[in-house]
Amino acid sequence: MKRSNKNRRLLFICLGLVAMLLLACGKRPTETPSPTPTEAPTATPEGTPTPTTRPEPVADNHEKAADAVKNMVIGWNLGNYFDATGGVKAQNREVSQYLTQWGNPVVGESLYKKLKDLGFKAVRIPITWNFHFDIATTELNADWLAEIKKNVDWALKYDMYVIINVHHDTGADGWIRASVSNYEKCQNRYAQIWKGIAEYFKDYPDKLIFEGFNEMLDEKSDWNNATADAGKAINLYNQLFVDTVRATGGNNSGRNLICNTYAAAHGQGVLDAYKVPEDTVKDHIIGQVHFYSPYEFVSDQGITWTKPIYEYTSYVEKTVDDTIKRIGNAFKKKGIPCIIGEFATEDHKNTEARVKWYSRVVADAKEFGIVCFVWDNGHKYNMGHIDRIGNEDDFPEIIDACVNAAK
Repeated sequence: MKRSNKNRRLLFICLGLVAMLLLACGKRPTETPSPTPTEAPTATPEGTPTPTTRPEPVADNHEKAADAVKNMVIGWNLGNYFDATGGVKAQNREVSQYLTQWGNPVVGESLYKKLKDLGFKAVRIPITWNFHFDIATTELNADWLAEIKKNVDWALKYDMYVIINVHHDTGADGWIRASVSNYEKCQNRYAQIWKGIAEYFKDYPDKLIFEGFNEMLDEKSDWNNATADAGKAINLYNQLFVDTVRATGGNNSGRNLICNTYAAAHGQGVLDAYKVPEDTVKDHIIGQVHFYSPYEFVSDQGITWTKPIYEYTSYVEKTVDDTIKRIGNAFKKKGIPCIIGEFATEDHKNTEARVKWYSRVVADAKEFGIVCFVWDNGHKYNMGHIDRIGNEDDFPEIIDACVNAAK
């Protein structure tokens, strides 16, 4: 009797185990709902933004924006070169004729070695694309791209960061304007230009950084007062730039991208209106402003509201301090790093005062993790600094001051 009961108990236990195994084999994992995609405008030939699915942010192994800015330390601009513009008659000129149009010589590899030797860690190459693409097909000029590539390659050879952009296609004479109506009209052309640039350089390393546009102005070319419409257009163009570059893949999937404010200005209203674009990767957007403050010290051209200042006064210093603080706090609040992509003063036989200004700007910016790029248009008395093809530099004291303040 006892043996029989024991056998039955063993039988029931075995049957229970079998049942549990069968249930386990048939069990389905709980399904996690897919993340809801965000919607973003993309360019269409008709000019109407069409919603497109932007994937959720993903992990990547590219250098983060904050690290890139930190490692740039101090930068320099190859101004009045690739960004030089001309009239309709200039459309079929040789590349060298564009490069020399504003009075600068054709540069070679020696310039980039010199920049490296002087202590620069980065170079910004402003580029105007008008006259260098087919309006009907938006195909970029191969010779123009090849010349840009040579300069990018030289900068990378000397281990510098290099920024390329869309420059005087914006500004007072540009075809890209900070208005929603202009965005609706020109978005496809703008996107196709950036698609061409991004495709051409898609396999380049992280030290090549793209900047969406330079100083974009509204239809009235107002440098100081951005309307709500202008602010909205800036954000639309910045978002289109990011989406277009990311869609080309390759290293562009995580390349750091620079997105400017309205007119690259830094008034509080402009900073408040600036929106950081959504991105498919985290921490790869850099903000940019330009710094020519106080203007009456920087230049005496067009000064009507006060008198030019040629000395480094307490007012000049306080303006620098307060403005950098406003810029630094604004971008810290937005959660992205920032660069001052241009800063410079004209020469008025006041080198000592200028040295103090440059030093103060760089030192103040450094306190907020902001890196400065010296604007250099190659013209000694109008913001030129170094000799591009030789060693007769115009203002070595200024260059030394910038490099030392950035250390």
